[in-house]
Amino acid sequence: MQEILNEIALSLFYIVIIAILIENLVNESYRKYINVFLGLTVSMVLIAPIVENSDFLKFEFQKSLQRIESEFNQQGIYSQDIYRQALVQEYKSKLKDEIEDNVRDICGKKIQIVEMHIYENMDSPDFGKVYEIKIEGEYDGKVVETISNKYHVRKDKIYFQKLR
Repeated sequence: MQEILNEIALSLFYIVIIAILIENLVNESYRKYINVFLGLTVSMVLIAPIVENSDFLKFEFQKSLQRIESEFNQQGIYSQDIYRQALVQEYKSKLKDEIEDNVRDICGKKIQIVEMHIYENMDSPDFGKVYEIKIEGEYDGKVVETISNKYHVRKDKIYFQKLR
């Protein structure tokens, strides 16, 4: 219990220091928004340690998670599938950025990838390989060569989409 009170006291001390600084530095027209924000922050600081150490709330949270998981299971949505989909999307995003950066560094051209298709089956040895890509802009042979050589994409699967 003493730990909770110490956490609250320390957090409130920081909030008071910030409130004093804000009172002296912030324009009068923004003060009401700052006061609302500080009020919410103080509320969260007071509630957070209690919530963290409350067994009842932890139990309720676990029950809610179990209920959501059972609903997903009934609908055929499994957390592992969601996790895999999120990983694939993150990989695609990073790969897209990498291709754009490499083309800019090698060819000196700034491109924007409109659409990119990769092999998404994580169990396949081809996972992550790009098999089709659409680029916004005019056709450029050097860009095609760079993407084809570096990422092993067939040249006939690299498309350019005209600017609108």
